Amino acid sequence: MNKYYKSLLIAVLSVFSFQSIQAQTITGRILDELGEPLPGANILVKEQPKIGTVTNFDGYYTLTGFSPGKITLIVSFIGYADKQIEVDASSGGEVKVPPTKLEESSNNLDEVVVVGYGVQRKRESTGTVVSLDSKDINDIPTPSFENAIQGKAPGVQIITGSGLAASPSIVRIRGISSISAAGDPLYVVDGIPISQDFFTNGNSGGMNTNPLASINPNDIESIDILKDASATAIYGSRGANGVIIITTKRGRQKGLKFGFTSTLGVSQPTKVPEMLNSSEYLQLFEEAWINDENTGTPSFPSSIPMSWEEAKKYDTDWVDQTIGTGFKQFYDFNVQKGSKDYNYYVGLSYDINESYLLGNSYERLSGRFNGDYRVNDKLKIGVSTSLSRGDNNRVDAAWSGGLGAAMSTALPIYPIYYDEDEYSFDGNGDSTLTASKGDYWLKAGIGNNPVANRELKSWRVREYRSINSVNVNYTPIENLSFIANGSYDYMGQIEDVHLTGSELHGFEGIGGVAFRSPRQIHNYSGFVTGSYNWKINEDNNITFLLGTEYQQSQNYVSGITTLNEDSLLTTINYVLDVDDPYYNLENKENYDFDSTWLEPNKRFNFLSYFTRVNYSYKNKYFVQGVFRTDGSSKFGPNKRFGYFPSISGGWIMSEEKFLKYNAVVNYLKLKASYGYVGSAGLPPNAWRSIYAVSNTGYNNSQIVYPTLLENPNLQWESSTVFDLGVEYGLLEDRIVGEISYYHKRSKDVFLSITPPSYNGTGQFWDNVGEILNEGVEFSITSRNLVGEFQWTTNFNIAYNYNELVSIGGYSEDAVSGGTNDTRTVVGKPVGTNFLVRFSHVDEETGAPVYLDINGEETLTWDPKDRVAVGKVLPDAIGGITNTFRYRGLDLSFLFVYSIGGNIYDSSSKRQLGVVDEWNKTPLIFDRWQEPGDEATYAKLTLDRTNLGSTTPWINTDLWLHDASYARLRNLTIGYTLPRKAVQRMKLTTCRISLTGSNLLTFTNYPGIDPEIARDFENATDRNMSPNISYLTPPQEKTYTLSINLTF
Repeated sequence: MNKYYKSLLIAVLSVFSFQSIQAQTITGRILDELGEPLPGANILVKEQPKIGTVTNFDGYYTLTGFSPGKITLIVSFIGYADKQIEVDASSGGEVKVPPTKLEESSNNLDEVVVVGYGVQRKRESTGTVVSLDSKDINDIPTPSFENAIQGKAPGVQIITGSGLAASPSIVRIRGISSISAAGDPLYVVDGIPISQDFFTNGNSGGMNTNPLASINPNDIESIDILKDASATAIYGSRGANGVIIITTKRGRQKGLKFGFTSTLGVSQPTKVPEMLNSSEYLQLFEEAWINDENTGTPSFPSSIPMSWEEAKKYDTDWVDQTIGTGFKQFYDFNVQKGSKDYNYYVGLSYDINESYLLGNSYERLSGRFNGDYRVNDKLKIGVSTSLSRGDNNRVDAAWSGGLGAAMSTALPIYPIYYDEDEYSFDGNGDSTLTASKGDYWLKAGIGNNPVANRELKSWRVREYRSINSVNVNYTPIENLSFIANGSYDYMGQIEDVHLTGSELHGFEGIGGVAFRSPRQIHNYSGFVTGSYNWKINEDNNITFLLGTEYQQSQNYVSGITTLNEDSLLTTINYVLDVDDPYYNLENKENYDFDSTWLEPNKRFNFLSYFTRVNYSYKNKYFVQGVFRTDGSSKFGPNKRFGYFPSISGGWIMSEEKFLKYNAVVNYLKLKASYGYVGSAGLPPNAWRSIYAVSNTGYNNSQIVYPTLLENPNLQWESSTVFDLGVEYGLLEDRIVGEISYYHKRSKDVFLSITPPSYNGTGQFWDNVGEILNEGVEFSITSRNLVGEFQWTTNFNIAYNYNELVSIGGYSEDAVSGGTNDTRTVVGKPVGTNFLVRFSHVDEETGAPVYLDINGEETLTWDPKDRVAVGKVLPDAIGGITNTFRYRGLDLSFLFVYSIGGNIYDSSSKRQLGVVDEWNKTPLIFDRWQEPGDEATYAKLTLDRTNLGSTTPWINTDLWLHDASYARLRNLTIGYTLPRKAVQRMKLTTCRISLTGSNLLTFTNYPGIDPEIARDFENATDRNMSPNISYLTPPQEKTYTLSINLTF
């Protein structure tokens, strides 16, 4: 009986205990730093790792199933520092935890970084990778995403494009390691190496093509910049200049979410160019006339087609006629949804960016769909597709006209229109009306009337871009997965130009001519990878990756088939005697572009095999090995394949006993890598012989001659890269950052050699160059104040030493940076200014004094006296961002800076030289006028020989200036409305912000803008002459108002 009661008592107590456990709950709410809910935050019980939950859409959570007692909750969310909450749950019933705020973390070690063909935990990564999220990318309104990287990634130099709409920027990662090959990093969008040809249209109109402008920045989830060999070797022959991986947004949140962004703004030049007015120009001309010992009323040379008296009548401010205020609009709407088995993201945007240059704008309409579907536990299919249409309404600039003409040959004495009828008279005195009042004044040529040139020329470049991929992920067993990816990147470009009047198009007796130039780039690629994660035991883990990739790219152009003068079939790209651009013609079917052909030397193939092995021991020692082999049709049959290995390791020292409980250092990681990467950034068929046919032989006979010599041994550029870095976290990650040292030696560097003309051949390609890049990078993020008022500082600086070690015995003039007087000088940086040295202005005569090659003074300017005198590369670059938050208010500002290097103001040699058909700048007032004057510029003269030269293009280091500057790149003030307020509007979040860009610039440069990305003729020019200015439009200063809504 006692046994029966004892059993019954145990049973009753067990029931009550079971009910008590079941009834035990913990509830609470997780908020972000602004007090807004964080849906999807993870809550785990530290003592019972299998017990956990996630917050709902409003940030609330309910935790059950844990054993009673004193427990610790670990709260985590990507991008935020983990937080531990002590809870006493021993009394039973419900325990209410006060709302918990998480703080942003810059060193979340569970965060993943995107690497080639996969992702890695940041903690386990042995490479040098900089990651930027969508907030970093969209804090500056810009039509092209690469501009938003500036100043945020150490060692990544971004020279923002000029004031022209959608102009391309120059991006360099850890210096320049190429000369004649493309020096830009490889861009990979959702796993696709995209087409990135900056010379589709050459440099027509004073601007290159921007192949990145078609990508909507608002669609980007993250950008990962791979810098060292450990990270880039997996891309083999295309990784030498670094890799920028762009990941677009996908549906991640549970439930349906809508987002809308609207931005309105205006733009103006950072600095308005100052030129002389009419009276000032005439005063200087007359002074030069007298200095040259002329008498009487001055008369102009034939290049200035007007009389002295007529010139006094006009005073045109051509700068004012070419610039104004540009207006900007941006609208973006997106929908996303996530669930267990599927997710999707749909985005649609419209963006119109007017520059301050009148008539110039870039208009983009884009759409994107990204989706994933889990067929079953083993098979997942993903799709990414985007389509954009970009219309660039072009105007001439720089050397091509427009504002460039206003700063050069459009003299203030030229009128815009005839102010009265004009007649010509024959020998009998009979008159003929040649121009009516109100007609454009074109006596000096239409290029010297920027208003007429703009109004009589319609120029639109329409680009269609579609980037598409299908990704299949199959996991047959645990830890083994296969990924197959196929992609297609299409770029279609149609350039339409309509010219009115023979002054523009050159056809006599024809009113208007419509030109059309259609081009297409088809880029196919695909890869297959297999990976296996082998967890040997608790301490040892190995991950294997094996893959192959294929890529094919080809360009096509189109024309109209017709008969030429000899009744032979030919193709043309224009329609004569029409009043509208081609796209507005009513009878386009009569001018069908019916012929399409593969553009010569614009097709290439890649075939690659690669593997990566990652080993970790005790989750604190890491080793990675990479090997890739690439084969490409770009190279000669003797050197078609290249091989690219790398090895790297990492050690988390803070996990060792001697640091594990350090009160200051909570995280310290040492990493090193060594590898071999390559570059294949040269044109297709550069190794082949190319011949041309000419009728210049004896008795007009045809001759065949080589324009490019064959080189069957042409091979990959190769770089050996050593990298040593330290990642650190101090004071519980209140201070985090990284210090890196790198040494990169590039060999077999491509040179496009131009032999002397007496050789009778064109250029040829050879692997003869050697370049050294060595530098140090430092970055730090400090959360100076936390709590309700927050202050965070991000600072980075990078120093790079660049040296051209060898060019295989060729002379400095064998390779030139376009028309920019930069050359390849051994022992100096790539892109060294090669100029005659200017000494001073003689105080007695006002003559310029130069230095010959031996440093002796001379009055003669001679190109044979050129020496290396400057460099286009800075010594150091960086940026500093400060962000302040108080409740819903936020304020941030970014300064970018560049230290050292030089700017060569190439237009100054005409703006401040011989007095002729070029206008001058006010700097000319510091000129010699009488004996004893200490002046910067020589005595005014109309005769270039008085300046010791037979040409007005006198290149000296007088035009070379310090390129150092600091610029307030971005200033943003924002306000996030309280949750209760937005809920009343049926919204989830609402943020309003006001942003200004390029508001202040501090520099000693006397020119217009110290940050210069001019147009380039080819890749060699782009590598060697980034800091050369020639009538380059200054960057734009913008003010924008934005509103961001989610609901």
